[in-house]
Amino acid sequence: MALILSVVVLLVFGVGVVVLWTRGVFARDLTQALKRVTQQEQALQEKADVLEQRLAQMEREYQAKLKRAEAESDRLLQDAKAQALNVRTVAIDEAKHRARALLLEAEQGKTQLKAELAKELAGQAAQQACEALRLLLSRTELSSLHHTLVAEWLASLPKMSVEAIRPQVQRVQVTTALPLEPSEQERLVRWVAAAFGAHVPAEVTADPAMVAGVMAQMGPTTVDNSLRMRLNR
Repeated sequence: MALILSVVVLLVFGVGVVVLWTRGVFARDLTQALKRVTQQEQALQEKADVLEQRLAQMEREYQAKLKRAEAESDRLLQDAKAQALNVRTVAIDEAKHRARALLLEAEQGKTQLKAELAKELAGQAAQQACEALRLLLSRTELSSLHHTLVAEWLASLPKMSVEAIRPQVQRVQVTTALPLEPSEQERLVRWVAAAFGAHVPAEVTADPAMVAGVMAQMGPTTVDNSLRMRLNR
């Protein structure tokens, strides 16, 4: 009986020792586990703080970019307004310039029209004066006037400078109110040969509508000593 009791006591003591040892081991493991959890919490908190700082920095950068974008947008809008104003000003100036040019063209056209009308009226008046002289003067007087104008014309030909027009003259076309006298025809032919060469012909045509006088066309040049031209002068 005493032996059984001793064994029981030993078992109880052993169990107690085992329990105490187990509790010590458990408490140590729990402490270490709690320490690791605390360290993990601290690490997570540090990461959370860093993340929060990054988010705050990103927010500040976003706000700064937003302000810059708004400022750039305002600048572009002002530039666009200024360019639109400049374009409008240029367009207005161009329109004014074009209007002034059109007015000037109209004024020049009116002046030219007046000159052409005056020239036409003068030509008509000269032609009417020629017809009046045809009726008023006798045939002898008209013939004398004609040959006087032809003589003046023949005398003026040698005084002409023909170097510039010589390459352009293929023929000399002469229109006269009355047929040329043989001496007049000879003087004309000699001058044409001397001025342009013997190969250049002198073509003479009579036009009674001229009343008196003579006119020659040599390339781009006209030498006119008709009665109508003298009256126009």
